[in-house]
Amino acid sequence: MRVLEMLLVTSCFLVLMVSLFRNTINRKIGTIASIACGSLLAAQLLFEGYRWQMIPVYIVAALLVALLLFRRSKITKPLRFMILALSIVLLGGSVALSVLLPVFHLPKPSGEFSVGTETFHFIDTDREETFTEQKGDKRELIVQVWYPAAASGRSGEKNTVFPKDRGLFHTYMQAYSGYLGLPAPALDYWKYSRANSSIHTDLHPAINPYPVVLLSHGMGVGRILHTSQAEHLASHGYIVFAIDHTYSTVVTGFLTEQSQDRLFEDSRAILHVWNEDITFVVDQLEKLHSGAVASKFKGMLDMDNIGMMGHSFGGAAAFEAVYSNPRIKAGVNMDGTLFITENRDAMKKPFMFMKSEEFTNINEKQAKYRKTPATDAELKELRLTREQFDNILANRELELKLMDRLSQQGQGRTIYIEGTGHYNFTDLQLYSPLIGLTGMTRSINGTRGAEIVNRYLLEFFNQHLRGTESKLLAGPTEDYPEVKYPNSVYQGE
Repeated sequence: MRVLEMLLVTSCFLVLMVSLFRNTINRKIGTIASIACGSLLAAQLLFEGYRWQMIPVYIVAALLVALLLFRRSKITKPLRFMILALSIVLLGGSVALSVLLPVFHLPKPSGEFSVGTETFHFIDTDREETFTEQKGDKRELIVQVWYPAAASGRSGEKNTVFPKDRGLFHTYMQAYSGYLGLPAPALDYWKYSRANSSIHTDLHPAINPYPVVLLSHGMGVGRILHTSQAEHLASHGYIVFAIDHTYSTVVTGFLTEQSQDRLFEDSRAILHVWNEDITFVVDQLEKLHSGAVASKFKGMLDMDNIGMMGHSFGGAAAFEAVYSNPRIKAGVNMDGTLFITENRDAMKKPFMFMKSEEFTNINEKQAKYRKTPATDAELKELRLTREQFDNILANRELELKLMDRLSQQGQGRTIYIEGTGHYNFTDLQLYSPLIGLTGMTRSINGTRGAEIVNRYLLEFFNQHLRGTESKLLAGPTEDYPEVKYPNSVYQGE
């Protein structure tokens, strides 16, 4: 709960006690308590802002102030205690809602630098937009950058997690409410949630350019779900460029098709577009670094040390980009399936797969199906034809063998984190402890999950972009017993 919210609840409890024992407590105290309660109610609404979880507190505060102001009116003892009991229930319920659905703020990054952020709108004039039917429509991308900010000089306002523009914010809430099964107004309080970066602040001066990390989101979500990861890396001296892949995000509309009948064909076609997005953004980085595009980043991007990370479908895009783009040096796939696995044995770059506990569970089930084919009843439950199921199983087998080969060559790394679900590799795990009830996250505490993911991302990029050997990546550690290092992810026949 926020500070004024806690003070308001406390004052309500105080007024309750005054009302309960008003025959033995000086009425002057009651007047002071009612004025304090009313003042806190006004201050909370004015300075922190309304949110629906506090409605029961607002009702109780107004009711108690009214009771004390009109305390000469005769109220029977049973009615008085009924009002007090109801007030306690309302206050308790409101506190519970406020704790379970909090105004969350992203965890403070652990690095030495403050963090700045700004957004670019790039247009690829050489590429037609394939997800729309409008003739002459060019591919457009929104790219947000987080960077080490100067300790002094021009500083900007603190950034919110979601856009302040009401129209954009409403678009995000409509989309996320669909994921969570809630009405959009129930998420309106997210507008108060804060990030740790400042908008348009100056870049921290440095003798050498900063290493760069590119970031791709999962299918249908967007860059916002990876804000804390980007801020964490930026606080440790990286410049992070997060791409919103147009028409595959909540804010640009979802025009990307992945049919069940053509899952791999559709996914590979989308990956081709996303890979072109990444190549185009790297081209823009060259222009930012050279000064061809005016920005604060002239001469400050280490184009020899570019990393790539992504979640879910963005993880598959990260793998493909690292494999195919000679300018990208190393990469991380956070719980993403690979849709292109053939002819990838030539991958010689450092690459880490970070997997959820769900990955190991699915892996065990599919290992069983490699020995004993799925029954018709199981296929019906999975809503797959036998051909679709066999295609998924065959692709998974190639993917697991590829992951093992990379690890055995010393250029790859596969870890999985116990207690995590698919969205524990995003900021969604920080939004509310109730997110786990949706099945999108698992049992691990959200703050703990974010700490682990951020630590391993930093260690990986420090090792492969800065040349700092990481003991953490060498194997299991007592600091993070949740992190497991499987000898092999492929369980053969």
